[in-house]
Formats: sequence, C-alpha cells, structure tokens
Amino acid sequence: MVRTAERGITLVEATIVVTVAAILSAAAAPIASRTLDRARLARAFDDSKAIKTAIGNLLLEFTTFSPFTTTGLAGGATVQMLVSDGDTPRTLGAGGSALWDDPVDPAAAQPVDFLERHLVTNTPGGAGAYTTAGGAPWRGAYISAPLDPDPWGNRYAVNVLHLRTSTTNDVFVMSAGPDEEIDTAFTVDGATPGDDDIIAVVRRDLGRTVP
Repeated sequence: MVRTAERGITLVEATIVVTVAAILSAAAAPIASRTLDRARLARAFDDSKAIKTAIGNLLLEFTTFSPFTTTGLAGGATVQMLVSDGDTPRTLGAGGSALWDDPVDPAAAQPVDFLERHLVTNTPGGAGAYTTAGGAPWRGAYISAPLDPDPWGNRYAVNVLHLRTSTTNDVFVMSAGPDEEIDTAFTVDGATPGDDDIIAVVRRDLGRTVP
C-alpha cells in the first residue's frame, strides 16, 4: 500500500497564523485594559465607602472617649489626618491641598496617624488606647485589617481634623485616583472631587464638633 507523505506547516502558513494571533491580541488589549481600569475604580470606591462607614461607626460610640487624638483621651493631640498604608501621592492646587502629603508622625503638632490604629488595633498614636470600659466604649475592630493602599499603590487619607474643629469644612476619605495626583483641597466646604480624585464624604460639616 502506498502511503501519502505527511506535510508540515509551511513558512507562509506559520506566518499567517502568527499574524492573525497578533491582530487578535492587539484588538483584545484595549478591552482588557479598560476592564482592569474599571475594576480598579470600583475597588477604590468600595474601599473609600468602607473606610467612611468604619469612621461613622466609631463616631457613634465616642461618648466615653475622645476620637482621633493621639492618646484616645481628651488631652491628646488632635489628629490632622488618618491614612492607610501606601505611597504618598503628589498634590496640586490651593486651599490646603499640600496637607495631604504630610508624613505619618504622631508626635507632630498636628499629627498624622494610621487609620488602622484607630479603627482596628486601638493604639492611637502608636501607644495610646481608647477606653474599652463604660457604657459607650471603643468596640472595634470597625474594619478588617490590613487597610491596603488604593489600587494605584497610594494611601487613602481622611482629613479627620475637621471633625474636631468648629470650622465649616467637610470630612472625607480621599484617593488620588489613576493619575496619582491630589487635586482636591484638604480644607473645603462643599467638597467635590478634583480631576480624577475619588472621595467618600464622611460628613458635610456644619460647624459641629466631636469631643
């Protein structure tokens, strides 16, 4: 019996296959990129809302302690800003925007501290503690740990200073967004996100303060 010789793939055929695969890959890349971008934005919105909710829940229980101080006591230094882990994004604009890039330093005149210390571990300032006794104590954790950076590797930040001052400034959770630049003022009444910043408003401040 005569057998027909098996024919391999020619160079032309191989070239066509590779070319078609490259075209399909190039067409799919923008779709994949947009899907990833949407996923990152969705996560940033969800994270911001979760932090907002955790802060709100803590504030419901502040009767027997002083929230957002470095010691948890009335005599503690008022915390300017709480942040998650992550890089410090660039800041643009006026109206106090530069305050967003202050480093974590519980010993500063206006301290910056980690969100996790106030919402999870009960170690404000790294060493203090909110009371866990009495009728309305600290009942955390208020959010799951760790508090990760935003999807672009930068820290979330909350200008909690304005919860403890009589100025009419909003309190909100901030992510610098995809361009990694903060364009929203730290001190503002009627906050709206600048450029592609992402915010979740904790409270539209009407001059009210917490203890």
